[in-house]
Amino acid sequence: MKFYILFLVFICISCVASSQSFKIIGSVQDTSKKIKLNQASIVLVNSKDSIIYADTRSLNGVFMFQNVVKNDYHLIISYPKYVDFFLSLNLEKDSLINLGTIHLMDEAILLNSVTIKGKRVGIKIRGDTTEYDPAAYNLRPNATVEDLLKQVQGMQVDRNGNITAQGKQVRRVLVDGEEFFGNDPTLVTKSLRADMVEKVQVFDKKSDQSAFTGINDGRDAKTVNVKLKRENKSGNFGRVELAVGNLGFYQGQGFYNRFHNDNKIAAYVFSNNTGNVGLSKRDRQQYSDGGVEATYNALDVDIWNGSYGGRGIPKSTGLGGQFSNKFNEGKVVMNMNYSYNNLNVLGSDFVERQENLPSAYLLSNSVRKFDNNDQKHNFNGDLKILLDTSSTLVVKINAGQIRRNTFNNFRAEIKDSIGNIINSNSRLFETFANKYAGTADLLYLKKLNKERRTISIGLNLFHTTSASSGTLISNTNTGVTSELNQLKYNDDHSSIINLKSTYTEPLTKSSTLSANLIWIFNSSRLNRETFDQARNSQISVLNEALSNDYRLEQVFQRGGLNYYFSTKKVRFQAGSDFAYVNFDQNDRSKNSFLRKEFYNLYPSAEFAYNFSAMETFSMKYNGYPTLPSIEQLQPVINNTDPLNLILGSIDLRQSFSNSISLNYIAFKTAKDIFMSGNFSFSQIKNPISVIVNTDSEGLSIYKYANLNNVSNLRYSGSFSYAAPLKLSNISFTIDGSMDGNRLNNIVNSKLSNNLLNMYKLTFGLGKAKKGLYNCGVSFGVIYNTNKNSLQPLLQNESWGYQTRPNLDFYLPFKMTIHTEVDYLFQGKTTSFTNDFSRVLWNSYIQKDFFKNSDLSIKLTLNDALNQNRGFERYITQNLVIQNTYDTIKRYFMFSCVWNFKKFNSVK
Repeated sequence: MKFYILFLVFICISCVASSQSFKIIGSVQDTSKKIKLNQASIVLVNSKDSIIYADTRSLNGVFMFQNVVKNDYHLIISYPKYVDFFLSLNLEKDSLINLGTIHLMDEAILLNSVTIKGKRVGIKIRGDTTEYDPAAYNLRPNATVEDLLKQVQGMQVDRNGNITAQGKQVRRVLVDGEEFFGNDPTLVTKSLRADMVEKVQVFDKKSDQSAFTGINDGRDAKTVNVKLKRENKSGNFGRVELAVGNLGFYQGQGFYNRFHNDNKIAAYVFSNNTGNVGLSKRDRQQYSDGGVEATYNALDVDIWNGSYGGRGIPKSTGLGGQFSNKFNEGKVVMNMNYSYNNLNVLGSDFVERQENLPSAYLLSNSVRKFDNNDQKHNFNGDLKILLDTSSTLVVKINAGQIRRNTFNNFRAEIKDSIGNIINSNSRLFETFANKYAGTADLLYLKKLNKERRTISIGLNLFHTTSASSGTLISNTNTGVTSELNQLKYNDDHSSIINLKSTYTEPLTKSSTLSANLIWIFNSSRLNRETFDQARNSQISVLNEALSNDYRLEQVFQRGGLNYYFSTKKVRFQAGSDFAYVNFDQNDRSKNSFLRKEFYNLYPSAEFAYNFSAMETFSMKYNGYPTLPSIEQLQPVINNTDPLNLILGSIDLRQSFSNSISLNYIAFKTAKDIFMSGNFSFSQIKNPISVIVNTDSEGLSIYKYANLNNVSNLRYSGSFSYAAPLKLSNISFTIDGSMDGNRLNNIVNSKLSNNLLNMYKLTFGLGKAKKGLYNCGVSFGVIYNTNKNSLQPLLQNESWGYQTRPNLDFYLPFKMTIHTEVDYLFQGKTTSFTNDFSRVLWNSYIQKDFFKNSDLSIKLTLNDALNQNRGFERYITQNLVIQNTYDTIKRYFMFSCVWNFKKFNSVK
């Protein structure tokens, strides 16, 4: 028995000895001023797996960790505007580790036998915000913010300047948290230099009301905020570029910025036919506190949206200005932007289409020549007034005008499945549109006498109007020739009044309850008129079958409750709104009136968990109805394509969507590993789709209708992994994505179920040596699959490949050689029996002058092999479509670029 007692005592002593705890103390101090740094972030990370063991903040410069288990650690110290440091710790002997005073400086020092190595940490994750440090990336002199974004982990920038961050398209780029040049991301990323940037932040920007209350209203947008260095906030800087090439290509642009702390004045001007400035194929969809560009109704005679996107040869001229300032000791904040753009696009495209029918399929092709012009004026202004310590007033005004001309010349034919021509069509379609839009937002925010007890009241006024006209001359041959010579006029307007109030009440230290009331009045009108003209005659007669004056009025009465819980580790939100909708349809042409009533729920939930300061997971759910639009309701035929007629339906009902998304992001500091992933899934019940009836002559009529007892599905996901390879200091990345949907419609009285999936996996390698080279290569595999229930034997599956090597080589005498190749292969399918491939090879040689490389001359070769061809393949309902089109091809260009800057000393 004594033996067992002694044995247990020995085991206990051994356990105590083996679990010896350590105490780490130290202080953080500014190197030059010898000032103690309060609230510095100190994180203790396991060396082996990069998992955070503990974290704390300094109090008057002093920090302490107690009861630390024996192990190898990295101690990471960070403080705003100071360089981050690693402190490698090996806890073996002394139970007390006194690090003494640590000076945040760029050089390595030795403290108490602990080696401290200065290292720039490229990524920080602070809750919902991911921060990137430009100093951690190898950039060429005078590199722009766009060049920086191309290197950071989890972000991609395509050839048109569109930015994707963590799997989502970036809709806004801010400068120091404020709008800059309106809502055009490319003008910000191309005009600001990377060496002026302190950090780049990526987050989901919420509406002003949601940001104030802390309650998510679902109107967030992926946003990049460019935070400037303090020393670059007072002075003048900009860039001027002049370029001329062969074949008539040219490019000129100028950016001027004058910053003085909070006072910012900026202006730009550009003119080119290379598609490089102000022509990005970006999504301009904004929310209630955004610009007006997306709020123009798309109800014109011609549906071209005024963008370029690589299709055709563009000529663009634009200018704009921005002013922002803070007054009255920062209590008044003003921001104003104006922009003008004149875009002309000339070109042609070739469309091949397979239309799946229950008993067969049809093949069609069309050739189009187009010449389109779009002129835009846009102004937006924000005014934020701090009335007192608890009250804020926000005023936003947006206004714009568009004048648009289009010219399209079509030639098309349709064949049956064995190749017999069953019809042909040629038509000219020329249109003009004049559009105006404006919106005003008034938001009052009030903090009451208890923390998190708030009230906010918002009023939004919106109005848009458009008048468009067109001439349609068409000749169709189905064995019998039919001709059209018609004048078309569309007159539409829409007005919205939106009043919303929200009250939040704290329940506990960590939980809040919010209540909201919303009243919306939405009135719209669409008047379509078609006149038939006889050949060689100026007399026109109203075609009543193709004309209609329709009005829609909607009144929403909505209210709801939301519960919000938040701690350092966990964030949770759940609630729902309930709405009653009066839906009044007025067909003025037929003198008929129809009233519908809808009762709707808007459930929502959100959960987020912070595993550590550098690792977060979140999930969101939203349920919402979608009401039919006036264009879908109007009972009149649209015959702008005489072979494909579109008809509205007054009997449409609302659909309902359930949407869920998952997001994960992590950065392991010690190993410099970045990981992110996201997945989203949406189910649309009672979807608004189309019923297609195609006759033996190939004429199709598309009528909007709800589909009962079926659901449309949409799903997508992506992941990103980036890490350095241990042996060779090479960066390694893996990016994957998948997109898919299941769409349903009715074709000749039978249900058509269309399943489409796209998968892409890309591997990348990169290596850089400062002052010598920066190179990288990526290789991606693409797999597409499409199945249609009407033609199950025609399963369109294809493999594709894409590789993109690039090299920057820095020569003596401030010379740089750049070359990049983009090879794309898209395999044939059952419907399209030819492979598609192209090699885009772009290069330039650049010579810099002066001490800071302020002046550069550059010789550029675009598309060296002259292989650039536009290509697009997509699926919609029972249609499989392939489009090839004109785009910019090979040219040489000589350019001169002057980067200038003069900054004042900041006290």
